[in-house]
Amino acid sequence: MIGGRSVYVETERWSILYDADTEPRVIENNTASLGIDLSKVDVAFLSHYHADHYGGFKYVGEVGRGLMVYVPGDDEVLRVWGLTPFTTVKPTEILRDAGTIGVMKGMDVNEHALAIRLNNHGMVLIVGCSHPGINNIARRIHELYGEVYLIIGGFHNPSKHQLDITANYSRYVCPAHCSGREARQYVASRYHDKYCEVKTGTRLNLPLT
Repeated sequence: MIGGRSVYVETERWSILYDADTEPRVIENNTASLGIDLSKVDVAFLSHYHADHYGGFKYVGEVGRGLMVYVPGDDEVLRVWGLTPFTTVKPTEILRDAGTIGVMKGMDVNEHALAIRLNNHGMVLIVGCSHPGINNIARRIHELYGEVYLIIGGFHNPSKHQLDITANYSRYVCPAHCSGREARQYVASRYHDKYCEVKTGTRLNLPLT
């Protein structure tokens, strides 16, 4: 069984909550365990409208009422929970050195990913479930920004061919969530110098050392 997905991103300038897991009690418990105060988050980002990615936003709305959430389509959920959804379709900067790569369609769902510029290293790409194909998403960020430092998130049981393309575009590749054990094992063995393992509670300090 695949659990939910949520990522907290923090820089010297801002913080972003990327997706919000399956339900309120899960993200409440996890953020408390990690010492994260969601009431101080600058903006939030929803990769796509599947419950294992937006369910916890009900709790986020309780502690951060009115928080802006960048979404990939018309909203019928978040506004009810006291949040402020903002639909972005094209590549759009949302904070300094951070933005959406624009909505992509895949498997009957609209999805977008978060791109963050890591000074002197290239772009970091955070993906939700990669329904449009992780290879297609990797190709888009490369076309938009050039050098890609790291791609992390759910790859949705990709083929080896998709993983080869993804690894070709990025210095580091971190499959998680719905990527599947085979995908993790393939990247870890074939691209050992590119692979990084992540799971619930993992903290990554970038650049990687």
